[in-house]
Parts: sequence; C-alpha cells; structure tokens
Amino acid sequence: MSSPEGPPAQKQAVIAALQWGFVQAFVLDTLGRFLRNYYRATTDAFFPPDWVTSIQFAAPLGLVIGGIGGYRWVTSGRGTTSVSAHRNRVVFLGSLLAGWTLAIVPTLAFQWVLGDGLFTVPYFLLPTLVAVLVLLGSYLLAYRVDATWYRHRRNRLLGAVKGAFVGLLLGFIGFIGYGGYLAATQTEYSLDGGPGILGAVCLGALAGYLVTETEREGDRSAEFVLLLVLSLLASSLLVALSTAALGAVEVSPFGVTSSFFLLLVSLVLSLGVASYLVYRVQTTVYQRIIG
Repeated sequence: MSSPEGPPAQKQAVIAALQWGFVQAFVLDTLGRFLRNYYRATTDAFFPPDWVTSIQFAAPLGLVIGGIGGYRWVTSGRGTTSVSAHRNRVVFLGSLLAGWTLAIVPTLAFQWVLGDGLFTVPYFLLPTLVAVLVLLGSYLLAYRVDATWYRHRRNRLLGAVKGAFVGLLLGFIGFIGYGGYLAATQTEYSLDGGPGILGAVCLGALAGYLVTETEREGDRSAEFVLLLVLSLLASSLLVALSTAALGAVEVSPFGVTSSFFLLLVSLVLSLGVASYLVYRVQTTVYQRIIG
C-alpha cells in the first residue's frame, strides 16, 4: 500500500518505468560502446561489425521494454510504493541520467591526455569503466547512502549538476563557434576543445555548488536540468529534420559552415529555452513528474 503522504501509485509506477527503461538502455548503450572500442583497439577496422552497432541501436527498444516491465511491476503490487522507495527511485534515476550525460567529461579528459592512445589496449576500457562507476555511484547514492545525509546535501548536489551542465554547454558552444570561425577563415588549423570544456564544466559545477543553498533553489536546479535535457532532445530532432529536408532539395543556405551553425543554434536555443522556462515562467514540470 502506498503511504498517504507519498505520491499516488500511478505516479510511482511512471518513475519505476523510467528507472527500469533507462537502466536497460544504459546497459545496452554501454555494451555497444565497449564492443565498438574493443574492435577499434584490437583490429585494423575502424568500424565494428554490424551486430555491434545494432546493440546500440537497440537501446531505445530496451527503454520501451524496460519501461513496460517497471510499470507493470509497480501496478501489479509486486513493487513497493512507499515514500522512501519512491524517493530512492527518483534519486537513482536522476543520478543515472546526470552521470550518463556528464560521462563525456572524463572521456574528454582521457582523450586530451592519451590522444589516439585512448583507443588502444588497455586504455579503451576507460570509457566503460566510467560508465560502470556512474551506474554504481547512482545505486550507492540512492540505496546505500543515508537519507538524512543526502537530504542535507541535496540542494548543493543539484546545484553542482546544474552548473556542470551549463559549463558543458558553454564549453561546447565556445568550441563549436570558434571552430566554425576557423573553418570559414582558414584552410589549415588545429583546435583541441578538451581543456576549455573541462575547465568550463569544473567552474560551472563549483559555482552551482556554492550558490545553491535553499530547497527552492535545489528544485529550480532539478527543473532546469530536466528541461535542458528535453530542450536538447527537441532541438536536436528539429535540426536533424531540417537538415534532412534541406538535403532532400539540395539546399545548403549556410555553405561550408552549415553543420557548425546548426549545432551551435541547437545548443544556444536549448540553453535559452530552459533558462526562460525555469527562471522566468517558473514551470513545475519536475514536481509534476515526481509528485
């Protein structure tokens, strides 16, 4: 039975569905990346066999199948619907999604230090190790860390995650913008955005951690991260459809810098939309989802 103070079982079932679905998608994606890096490190072929690629392509299917299983697990009465169980699922899901997205940061650091050596034995294991640590860290934070400890640090942690996301996007925006400028004005150039992106992420996380104190600020941080991810997905889909439509009619309005420009617009638009909705409109999508 669900606790009267907690969200309804239907809403808890949705969170359980998301948890199960994203775990399956995460495992399939991690396995596909591991095999892809393994073939790149141990063979002369740059591209892996088709069956390896199909594993990563199956990640959305895993999301659907896992989601159905998680939803039925709760609605059938086999899953616990207490307040603490719901809280654990929310923390695990949020940690997994944040860690999954930010896993690109240590990968950039490895590539900055190792260069092409990242795709040799045994260093090709490093991205997979990061993924395993993300999954393990999400589990520990949600199910092994004392709830009181987490509650006292929740707002700071959410602020750090928000700052890291903002730093990541600003780092990519600067890298893409400058890279597009060099591509348009020079015939030969060399550009490594790793150090700048890493610095932006670290500074953003530190700033977010320091300025986020109250529960309201923590909720705003969670709302921002959620809407930022949704905005990125929507803008990426829009850019992909626009690019496909322009390519079908053989139109390239931006010349050689079109790919840089479209990606830059996507990132800037996503950051602007999320900021406007959270801090100007003050939406409550996060609270509506988790109850």
